[in-house]
Amino acid sequence: MRTKLVLTFIALAYTLLVWRLYQLTLVEGEKYRQLSYKNYYRVVETPPIRGIIYDRNGTPVAYNQLRFNIGIDPHLKGEEFNQTINTILKVIPDLNRTQMVKEYKKWNSPYYHRPIVVVKYLTREQLYQIEPILTLNPHIHIETGYLRKYPFGEPLSNILGYVAEPNKKELQKNPVIALTHQVGKRGIEKYYDDLLQGKPGEKKEIVDARNKVLMSVLIEEPVSTPLKLTIDHRLQSFIYNLMKEKKYTGAVVVMKTNGEILALVTHPSYDNNLFVKGISYKNWVKLLHNLYHPLWNRPVMGLYPPGSTVKPSEVLIGLSLGAISPTQKIYCPYSIEVGHRRFRDWKLGGHGWTDAVKAIKESVDVYFYKLGLSLGIDKISREMKRLGWGVKTGIDIPGEQAGLMPTREWKEKRYHKPWLPGDTLNAVIGQGFVLATPLQVARNTALLASGKLPTPHLAMEIGDQKVEKPAKDVLTPREKKFLYYIRKGMYEVCQARHGTATSHITTPLALGCKTGTAQVTSIPQEVLNRQKEEELAYFHRSHAWITTYGPWKHPQVVVTVLVEHGGHGGSAGGPIVSQIYNWLLKHNYLKTNPDDFVKRPR
Repeated sequence: MRTKLVLTFIALAYTLLVWRLYQLTLVEGEKYRQLSYKNYYRVVETPPIRGIIYDRNGTPVAYNQLRFNIGIDPHLKGEEFNQTINTILKVIPDLNRTQMVKEYKKWNSPYYHRPIVVVKYLTREQLYQIEPILTLNPHIHIETGYLRKYPFGEPLSNILGYVAEPNKKELQKNPVIALTHQVGKRGIEKYYDDLLQGKPGEKKEIVDARNKVLMSVLIEEPVSTPLKLTIDHRLQSFIYNLMKEKKYTGAVVVMKTNGEILALVTHPSYDNNLFVKGISYKNWVKLLHNLYHPLWNRPVMGLYPPGSTVKPSEVLIGLSLGAISPTQKIYCPYSIEVGHRRFRDWKLGGHGWTDAVKAIKESVDVYFYKLGLSLGIDKISREMKRLGWGVKTGIDIPGEQAGLMPTREWKEKRYHKPWLPGDTLNAVIGQGFVLATPLQVARNTALLASGKLPTPHLAMEIGDQKVEKPAKDVLTPREKKFLYYIRKGMYEVCQARHGTATSHITTPLALGCKTGTAQVTSIPQEVLNRQKEEELAYFHRSHAWITTYGPWKHPQVVVTVLVEHGGHGGSAGGPIVSQIYNWLLKHNYLKTNPDDFVKRPR
């Protein structure tokens, strides 16, 4: 009996052994073969090179310079780690040990098997002097790296932004960032970061039991995607230097009527090369506390009262809704009284009888006061938003502001106060609660010039794909019919006698224009004689606007200039506008006919 039990046990054990062997070899054999394979073989992603950014003519405006990085094996501890760090410090003594250790700990984990970069951006000359010593330590690795360079600095920094070290949130957003160790922080670099990061490559590595690489074979090359912008860097720098020479703080937008941005200037600005390696505390504080906010991208982030630049749109709305007719003359004295308050015109003595064209040409405030009272703020706000005011333009750059076109409901919700007739009168001359960005003003000007509302954009080509942003057809047939009168009024602003910009425009090209003076401080009712702008303290002076399109008969380009605390739009912005159009003519950006030029009255 005992013998039978022993034999039964042996048979059972043998059966289980055979069954297990069957499972390991036939059922789960492939699984264990793969596990065994991974003990000495692995696939590693290789970092891509960040895509080069070009201007519209193919000039690189952001590219990569070859540099070298020093990496340390992961998972080092104790004396082994300290000796490795000390080896590096011996050959580069001015490095910050604390920062190196911090960087190592940031990336070190059981799941990270790549060398951890602790020193970046060494030049070839620097590397040649220290490489023989570093390579004696098996835990130290020399890797190829790249330093992002911005050759034009300040003039283009508000467009391009910059790259810098990623934070934890950014690392989670895109796995490629963990390979490249850089991320776009502002501007185009941020908006198109996923595209510019590129696609990683792959290589096979054969390693020993201690995870030391014995051999590596490239399987797939990493892929970089270039980006071509609509910007002309020459025009951008030309305008920036104009603003700098005049010591103006402000913004300039130069845009084709189809939405292609040729220049998007903010002044003052900053040098984006300062951020690539990590900006110093001293430089950061200097930028942060600058009264003129060089980090602020004024064309898309700056919110200003648009002043009289809103008036052509309001005439179009008034004509379309039947509140006025093109030839109807309205008497416009120096002021009107509404709600025990007197609302004055900018011109002492008033403008007398005024039609739609004259209202635009001479920027007649009282005409718009009466139009505003006739239409009411809600109707004005609704129609103005349709024409691009108080809404984002959709430009491909981060941080764009929507501006504000207020309504009764908005004021009650925001301030818990009712809307007053005086609020309407302020709004119709682009003051009060109304706010706009320079880009919104430029976009609306393009609508009045071309009849279509474009989507401003900075990307021209992504890789080999052209970027197209179709313009929106937002005007009614009736509004299109009345565009003639709007354009005629804008023509007379800078070509006819008494036009608010006529004496300040010197380009021979015929333009459509609208000036604006946006007050930043209110004028008390009892003050009858206003101070001249140049007599006011700088930060109390009005913002100066001028927005234009040209040529007048064949619109192709919009130029909008805002000078903060510049006083009057014509005198502050007119000379800049003239030089920009002359530059565009010289560089063949405009197709012109003889009737696109004009002799200006003096």
